[in-house]
Amino acid sequence: MSVKGISPLIATVLLIAFGVVIAAVLNVWMTGFTKKTSERVEEEAMQQLTCSHGGISLRDLVYNSTTSYLSGKIENTGSITLGEISLQILYTNFTTQKTDLCLSDSTTVVCSLANLTLTPRELASFNISVSSNYDVIRVNNNCTKYGVYDEASRSEVL
Repeated sequence: MSVKGISPLIATVLLIAFGVVIAAVLNVWMTGFTKKTSERVEEEAMQQLTCSHGGISLRDLVYNSTTSYLSGKIENTGSITLGEISLQILYTNFTTQKTDLCLSDSTTVVCSLANLTLTPRELASFNISVSSNYDVIRVNNNCTKYGVYDEASRSEVL
């Protein structure tokens, strides 16, 4: 009994066709992948460039040990509008407290999702409940990951 296989010509054509199909699939995938990656990099670069014009400052910090409230002012010292402003309190026992700030009837209040925005040179006052073992107060915003934030240590609070 004689077993016959496919002819060498058909085998070569099938291998070339298989290679072309694999190359086409890889081409489609790589095109989509590189497009998404470059869009993401472009968006990140634009955000970083925009945030490089940002600045924020904590001022006039006062802690009332009787009521356990910390009050002060946040100023946008940059040339762009900053949003999602929140305060982060770091305690001496290495715990943290995040306080989201919102604007309600022209007054800064604590809320569940930060929506406070400050235009350049704008000030916002706050008054929040803080335990007496606080160590550092930090103001965060939508540009914090690009270095736009301010901190004040306990020694800077009156």
